[in-house]
Amino acid sequence: MGLINLEDREKRAIAAIDKRELDRLIDEAITYEQHGKFSNLPLHDCGDYVSNKLRYFDGALADYRKAKSAKKREETLYLAQKAGRDLTFAVSQMKQRLEVEEREGQVFHVFDPSMPPFSLTENMRVRVSYRWRMSAEDDWNSGSILFKHKVRPRRDPYAAMQPKPKRKPSARKLAEDRENDLRREWEHLEQLAHWSVRDYFREGHDGAVIPDEFETKTDDRGHLNNFSADFWKRDRGP
Repeated sequence: MGLINLEDREKRAIAAIDKRELDRLIDEAITYEQHGKFSNLPLHDCGDYVSNKLRYFDGALADYRKAKSAKKREETLYLAQKAGRDLTFAVSQMKQRLEVEEREGQVFHVFDPSMPPFSLTENMRVRVSYRWRMSAEDDWNSGSILFKHKVRPRRDPYAAMQPKPKRKPSARKLAEDRENDLRREWEHLEQLAHWSVRDYFREGHDGAVIPDEFETKTDDRGHLNNFSADFWKRDRGP
């Protein structure tokens, strides 16, 4: 699953599942304490959200099958039924997402991010590409916006209270920690940037007036927050 868009494989799998048939096969699996035809559904291809719920259901069904005492059978039956309901809810959520994505895709599309740079520095840049049109009958327009962000070190307020390490970290360890911190900051910026462009179009704004670049708005400590990449909400503070 991409950051913004479902993959084609996921779309096909989600669309192929009939929710009433799914409910029936879940009930059947619990009744007979085995998957049966339930295993034929393309649930593993519906994305991580559904896959995780499927794994919980598999585990709950296995626990119910292994239970011996009446009390344990009752407890594990309840958990299996709950896991089944959670699974059907997850599929319903993904079907709703697919409907929204297909509807929005008629007038705009924000492209998922490509590979991050090989090396990262405190001066980060994330480019978001998109296309839009006023109606499904119009021709597509294309554009992109460059988000800029200056990373500032995060200071742990409890660091002074921690005992000092007996050995000073090596230069390699410090470099690894810095790389990991920059990678996390990059991923956060990447998410905020793409979600911001998507939300901009969702609110019905015109793609023609998106700026070429935007400097992120940070909080009082210079860190990213949920609104840092909202380039169209210039009057909103950190």
